[in-house]
Parts: sequence; structure tokens; C-alpha cells
Amino acid sequence: MKVGVIGLGAIAPYFLRAVDSDPELTLAAVCDLDESTMEAYDVDRYTSYEKLLDESGVEAVVITLPNFLHAPAVQAALDRGIHVCCEKPLAITSAEAMEMARRARASGATLFTAFHRRYNTNLLDLLAALPERRDIAAVRARYHENISEHTGGDAWYLDVSRCGGGCLIDNGPNALDSVRHLVGPMRVVDASIGDVRGGCEFVAEVRLETPDAIPVTVELDWALPTGEVKDVSVELRDGTVLHADMLDGYDEFKSSLEHEYVGILAEFRAAIADADWVDPGPGVVAIVEEAYRVARRKETRLRMSSKGAATARVVKLLYHSRDDRGMRLSEWRTRAVRAGEIHELVTTTDAPADPGDRVYRVGFLGFVEFAGATVVGRGDEVYVGDRRIGTVAGFDECHFPNHYNILIDTDALVSAGDIDLKVADEVRFVEVGR
Repeated sequence: MKVGVIGLGAIAPYFLRAVDSDPELTLAAVCDLDESTMEAYDVDRYTSYEKLLDESGVEAVVITLPNFLHAPAVQAALDRGIHVCCEKPLAITSAEAMEMARRARASGATLFTAFHRRYNTNLLDLLAALPERRDIAAVRARYHENISEHTGGDAWYLDVSRCGGGCLIDNGPNALDSVRHLVGPMRVVDASIGDVRGGCEFVAEVRLETPDAIPVTVELDWALPTGEVKDVSVELRDGTVLHADMLDGYDEFKSSLEHEYVGILAEFRAAIADADWVDPGPGVVAIVEEAYRVARRKETRLRMSSKGAATARVVKLLYHSRDDRGMRLSEWRTRAVRAGEIHELVTTTDAPADPGDRVYRVGFLGFVEFAGATVVGRGDEVYVGDRRIGTVAGFDECHFPNHYNILIDTDALVSAGDIDLKVADEVRFVEVGR
């Protein structure tokens, strides 16, 4: 089968070596905007993928272009009846992915997304060792690396307009497909992104669940100082943990990729011969898109602070505690505070969590005056000097508009005397990042 490779960036060499090692494939053409990158290949060379598709006579193409170009290049090939193996992610949006799948059906050409980790020998060993599904308690995948060590000089990875995001859209598909390969379909339960630089997130966490309620966590990180972690752990209900380190046995940088890309092309050929083949690529695009939808709606970002520490000065001490106070947790997660406002600090062991929760057991610390305009929010850690008192649980408004009761989750009820609080002591409210 005559094959063309479109895009000769950092990933293309793995495909090219895999084509060369496959006796069923022949490299017939390459395409890249940079003509110098094609000089090493004694085949037809093009700077336009449309011309390659029209003139080279290839039966299939491998597409390793920047993510934003996947959709137009894949669609152009499918419309000509040419089989397509596309580097992940298949597309930036679900709409693009579904349109690709529609065109593949209409043309009869094969659409195939290259998820290279599903061919990793260690992952396949884990798949073979899995017990009955009812024995699986949880699954976790980690995909951590220093992105600057992996781009091969391709600047588009860190350009959100060309990549479509950061580690979630780039590394996410491989990690998500790896766990899907183990436990099947999943839905997004929660997602967070963070360490955002120029619009690209360098860290992400996605929590998912299978239809039979197996929880799955995918952790993604582009910001390791150096090195990489690529693994999957399966926790069983009896406490046993099955583990696949996808880099184990492959000591050289990226050396695990060689056998994985051979696996891609072998299955690509099999998919072309299989009339019932359905590409998993659009399903993973949908998961990534939903994870972004959830994560981008959140007010916070992982590893990023949204405010400086709020400081206040104690102006009045309180020494009493009660177990029948009956405060009520406000619906508001944050409260804006003007410079000079005075509010009351109240500790509790009742752990209120939902709006309307009653708070009976309380210890009173006193009143504090805020030094500057700020925002206090649930989850802020409260310090007196270097001593951590607890975490802001929320607010009670029974004295508003005079003042708020700022409720503080503590391990034990404490009042001013219990912690030797003094008038004029500084109290800090520090946002906690993950």
C-alpha cells in the first residue's frame, strides 16, 4: 500500500520508521511547508497536502500536522477516498470529529486515530492481567513530562490557537484512551486545569466514571522539571494494585514510542480491511471537550493563586464557646470585604458543607478589622502569625449588615484564650492552591 506522510514535525520520524519496517507499506510521498525537512526522503515531495492527495497516487496518508489543521487535511483526504491515520487528537472539537466520521462513511475510506499508548507492551500486559470488572475498585493514569523536552522545536504545541489548549488536549487523549482500552467507555464527573501560560494549561486532572461505576482519575502535567512519568494503576477491591509503567524497559528518551508506532500502522492496515471498523477518536475528542467545559467554568485554577493573602487585625477578643448556637451556613462561597470593615471569627467542629447547614458547636475568637479591600472565601486557610487555626467553612449572616460571622473549620473548638490570641494580633486568610 502506497502511503504518504503529511507533516514532518516531532512525531513524523516515528511513523516514517514504522512505515519503513512494515513490508506491507511503501512510502510514496511526503509533505511539509519546510522543504529542507523533506530532503532526506527519496520520494515525491510536496509543500501542499492537496497536491499530494491529487498527484502522488497514495492509497493512505498519515497526518501529523498541528492539531488545528487535522480537520481540513483529514476531510480533504477522506473526500478523495484516501484512508487516513491521524495523530491524536483527531480534532479540536466534537463537531469537527463527527464531520470527519461522516465523511469517512460517505466515502468508504477508513478514519483511524493514532493512540500509540494502547500498543505499549506494559499496558497490554496489564490488560491481560485484569480480573473480572466487579473486582476493580479504581483506575488512575498519570501522564507527566516536561513539554519543552518533547516538542522537538515545534512551537505550535504552546500556541493555544494551533494546539487547541495545553496538556489536556495534547497528552489527554493518550492517557484517556489508555484507560478506555482497559475499562471501556467513561463519562466526565469533574475536571480541573491550571498553571495556565499564554492560554495553555500545564496541569490538568480529570475524574471519570464507567457505566458500572468504576472511578477513573487521569492526571496530566507538562511542568515536570525533567524526565517523565507515564503509567496506569488499577486498584482491586481486595487492596491489590496492578501497575503498568509504560516506560519500563525503554531506557532511552522516547524509545518506547518505536514499538508503539509499529503497532499503530499494523492496526491501521487491519482497520482498512475491516468493514466494521469504528474509530475511537471522536469519543475521546468528546471527553476532552466535556472536560474543558467543566474545568473552564470553575473560578479557580490548579497551582495558581487568584488573590494575595488577606490580612486583618484583632480589635476585640472573645473567650466563650457554645454547643447550641444555631448559626446557618450562607449560600455564598466568597464575600467581598472593604478596607476597615470588622467581622467576627467563629470556630466550629460541625463541618458545615451545604447552604443552610446549621452550626451549633462554636468557639468565639473575636472581631478583626481588615487592613485592605479583599475577598474571603471558603477554603481559605486562617493563620495567626505562623500558626494555622483552620479553614474558612463559609459565612453566617445573622448579624448582617453589621458584620459577618466567618466560620472556621477546626479540629477542636477554640476561643481567644485557648490560642493566646491578643488584641492587635495579625490574622491572615490564605488561598490554598492544588
